[in-house]
Amino acid sequence: MRSLLVVCRLLLGVLLIISGLVKSNDPLGFSYKLEEYFTVFKTTDSIPDTTYTLRRLSLGQVQALIEEGRKTKLPDLEGKYTIVYPNGLDVPADSLASVHPDTLVQVKERTITYTAHVPDTWFNRLCDKLHDRALLLASVISVTETLLGTLILFGYYLPVTSLLNLIMMLFFTFLTYYSARYNKVTDCGCFGDALKLTPWQSFWKDVVLLAFAIPLALFPRSANGSTLDKAEKIVAIVGPLIGLIVSVRIFDWWLPGLYMVGMAALRVAVHYAFFEDAVVKGFIATLSLLLVSFFTWYCYNHLPVKDYRPWAPGNGLPSRLVPTPEVADIYMIYKNKETGEVKEFLAVKNEPDGRKINDFSWMTEEFLKTHEFVDQRKKIIKPFKEAPIHDFDLEDPETGEPYGKEFINKKGCRFLLVAYDLSKTNTEKMKEINAFATKAARQNVEFIAATASRDQAEAFRHEHQNPFRYYYNDATALKTIIRSNPGLVMLKDTVVVKMWHYRDFPTFEKAMKHCR
Repeated sequence: MRSLLVVCRLLLGVLLIISGLVKSNDPLGFSYKLEEYFTVFKTTDSIPDTTYTLRRLSLGQVQALIEEGRKTKLPDLEGKYTIVYPNGLDVPADSLASVHPDTLVQVKERTITYTAHVPDTWFNRLCDKLHDRALLLASVISVTETLLGTLILFGYYLPVTSLLNLIMMLFFTFLTYYSARYNKVTDCGCFGDALKLTPWQSFWKDVVLLAFAIPLALFPRSANGSTLDKAEKIVAIVGPLIGLIVSVRIFDWWLPGLYMVGMAALRVAVHYAFFEDAVVKGFIATLSLLLVSFFTWYCYNHLPVKDYRPWAPGNGLPSRLVPTPEVADIYMIYKNKETGEVKEFLAVKNEPDGRKINDFSWMTEEFLKTHEFVDQRKKIIKPFKEAPIHDFDLEDPETGEPYGKEFINKKGCRFLLVAYDLSKTNTEKMKEINAFATKAARQNVEFIAATASRDQAEAFRHEHQNPFRYYYNDATALKTIIRSNPGLVMLKDTVVVKMWHYRDFPTFEKAMKHCR
């Protein structure tokens, strides 16, 4: 039992710490994902909307439709058609039995369509409130997840921490199942942009973690790690080592592993310095809370320390504009006209070396005489993947033409100011931004801005005397580029060189040092 619970602690602790720190690294991005959840999970009603279309039918046709409705138990069909007489009076169709069936009359056909409506319920109001507080929730969840992982890894306060973890795991398991079952959110955001999981992958991941969380919550005292005995010394070595390997090999980031190594070393050092378990536990818990809270605050007020997005500094952009095509074997399905036998024939074969072989040698004239086409089937080897950068258009406000690809493929250094929502854009640095853009223009260095606020852009530009043009783009794409509103992106040729949060806005001279 002790060994099993220690394994549960190791796996849960390491994964919670990595997951929490990945979210803390990008709290703004995690808040966007929470906003998506709170939007799509709202309940909706269907409101009927009735429209009428005038048609010319014979009474026989109308009565046949009514009779068909009776046979198929669709009573509403009887009221769907109304005869319109020249005098303008509407008479129900089923009251015209005395009229000759072949008489052509004008018929008013009723069509009912349904429109989705978000009702004013307590649940939807709760979703709205949580949506407005998504950033706060994202920060609290990130810090709590890392703190719980740290305490579970070292076996501290397990009666409380293991129970809180179980509740959290039950909630997220339900959330990921609901999302996967009804295809609500295509990416759970469990590991931010560092590791993309499909909805079903997220669900099964949570099921596995839940299997480790249950025994720990049922027998917390049997897994207590307060005393630094031989087993706990092994945990203090093995846990951070596993964390370091996972964080570097899978997430390409050393910080989560370094955090675990540092906390484990401090745990041992403080234990031998103070000897009292209560002091050691209190010290580790407080230090973890302070460190992760500061890290989350820093990443929000500046930029993520580790950038996993397509526009990360150092990335070349043209290759990220290209989608990954689908690779599939294609089978043609034919039916023998005489025997009725249905058989598949391989038409397109993908070889391991990447070659695609088309083989229609079986499709002879004699074959086509005796067989008829039924369907085709694809055996997908690699699914189609959308390009990482697929919605960067930069619509020119004057011509309406896209400028995004041209901007990316230009030579030399240039700057892109991203302000996805001008109503939320921080304007404290606007004078510095204007001075920067003016100096860039004098040296023939391109400086443009991108926003999703089409209706506000021109008024905003005049209000703040911006000496540069605003191009239009989708808000989601702009929020993906940089976690700052506004934020500055520098490109040299086709490579992202540097990014700046508006709080760290540089001078033109300082920025151009990166253009050498």
